[in-house]
Amino acid sequence: MLALDMGATKLAAGIGTADGEVQRVSHAPTLAAEGAESVLVRALALAQRVHDEALAAGQQVRAIGVSTMGYTHVDRVELATNVPGWTALRIPEAVERAFPDLPLSIGNDVHVAAQAELTWGSLRDVSDGIYLNLGSGISAGIICRGELLTGANGAAGEVGYSLLRGGPEEHMAIDGIAPFEAWFGGTGAARRLAGEGLPASVADTIELARTDPGARRFIDELWTGIAVMTANLCSALNPSVVALGGGYMRGESGVLEAIRELTNRAVPFPPQILRARFGADASLRGAVALALAKVGAVA
Repeated sequence: MLALDMGATKLAAGIGTADGEVQRVSHAPTLAAEGAESVLVRALALAQRVHDEALAAGQQVRAIGVSTMGYTHVDRVELATNVPGWTALRIPEAVERAFPDLPLSIGNDVHVAAQAELTWGSLRDVSDGIYLNLGSGISAGIICRGELLTGANGAAGEVGYSLLRGGPEEHMAIDGIAPFEAWFGGTGAARRLAGEGLPASVADTIELARTDPGARRFIDELWTGIAVMTANLCSALNPSVVALGGGYMRGESGVLEAIRELTNRAVPFPPQILRARFGADASLRGAVALALAKVGAVA
């Protein structure tokens, strides 16, 4: 199966197998500032190279699964603001033109990451759970009775649109802004860090927080806000497991411990809080799951 992941900061392509493993993985930076058309062209070129290498090696490619930002329709993409112009793309048409002989399935990156964790990872055999992506974007994949919950418009789990100060925000969904994500997500956090004279990187600020009180206060506020949102989500959904993925989970950042500590105190039936199995590769593996499902071959 050919898998393609188009994310806010990186592109990835690979060849997936029925057990969820991915071979011939190739990466490239998204370079969002170059605009949507450029990103899509480079992503398809990356996938084409992986596809051609697989065929040259005698591998069979039966379908293509694509993981991408937002919610993809024939003529547009909804809720995808990280790459300028992405919402106006006709992604299915472009992929089908590049790979006319491969059945295509496209899904939201966090939803398909949740599917990968459900199929092969930390949510396997879990009836009610949550995959929570914490990084540049903040969003959730919700598992209900062993199935991914999509919602009326396919957008269940968009917790980045949560209101964070107990009332309406200046900018909200109607303005194309996800308020919680804009404040606590990686891009918004970097903007705030620069404004406070701290390193414009959450990872660098975590390191500085070992010795700098200002950096420590910032990280404490960041993790506390995310922990509060997670606790509220757990009280509403009553999951047995919450699997944490995304850029904030790299290394020993402290966010897992902050979430675990607060949920144990605040949630009536605290879930198990753990790291997602697949980390940064979850969406790419989810694209494999999409392709397998397209041809009826999910493990």
